[in-house]
Amino acid sequence: MKKSFKEIQIEKLDEHLDSINICHRPTKGWINAIRRSIGMTVEQLANRIGVSQQAISQVEKNEISDSLTLKSIRRAAEAMNCKFVYAVVPEEKSLRKLVKSQALKKAKETVQAVDQSMLLEAQSVGDREEKIEELANELANNPNSKLWE
Repeated sequence: MKKSFKEIQIEKLDEHLDSINICHRPTKGWINAIRRSIGMTVEQLANRIGVSQQAISQVEKNEISDSLTLKSIRRAAEAMNCKFVYAVVPEEKSLRKLVKSQALKKAKETVQAVDQSMLLEAQSVGDREEKIEELANELANNPNSKLWE
């Protein structure tokens, strides 16, 4: 069976995500941690970027409060001869698992609604868990925007 573009895309991104080692941001932020680790003062970093020491102090505070722009992080990183790396990573480090989990959730909701309707008509959808699994597999194999409604 030929793989769809989405399947190939998920597979390739999952391979890449698998190679990423994510760690938590240091308590005082990455800029502060790197700057201090390499022995650079606030004044030196400010001079390299061309801003005031107060501006650097604010940059470090803004990083901790998640209100720093990507551009500011990149400028600070480059001024410390570092590379800024940005990533959005699924909790389980797998897009396939993320889609499968959402598909299972959506399938349960759908089968429950159909099951309820059929019970009112004194009918049954059969093996509920089997139907949920079938629908979840179908949804996971063909992810689209309806999966996330």
